[in-house]
Amino acid sequence: MRDQDEEDFRQSMRRLAATVCVISCQHQGVRYGMTVTSVTSLCFSPLSILACINRKASIIAPLRREGHYCINVLKTSQADISRRFSGTVPADERFLTGDWALRDGMPYLSDAQANLFCEIDRAFGYATHDIVIGRVTASLFAAEVAPLIYRDGDYAASAPIALQDAA
Repeated sequence: MRDQDEEDFRQSMRRLAATVCVISCQHQGVRYGMTVTSVTSLCFSPLSILACINRKASIIAPLRREGHYCINVLKTSQADISRRFSGTVPADERFLTGDWALRDGMPYLSDAQANLFCEIDRAFGYATHDIVIGRVTASLFAAEVAPLIYRDGDYAASAPIALQDAA
């Protein structure tokens, strides 16, 4: 692949807006978490969700060993949490920001936009990443819809668009 192809791809992906999430788990009493934007619903039967995680991330080995995790969908006021979990803050200090609680041994952000509690159904590698398919065992969500969005290298908020009639 040419360098220009990689740069063109990178710039194209900057135009793909994505909801910001923090994946969290706990293994042998230690909490792990990281910011991700590569999360998508997979299907309703069974309830499942897909996440792509770089194999170099500190969460991947404990997540695979534990088998249970939470996808915390962040809201617009939680950009600071996203930054903390993006790799710049030491792992043992990440959970010092936010209102974290435990459910069935999994840390979750209690005031997140939504929480999806999952168990790994399948995980397999592709190049530098693991594709993790989780069965959703429980969901929580906030009444207000205000997800934190990442696009073009920065955070943004979403807003409904008023459509005009095509007369």
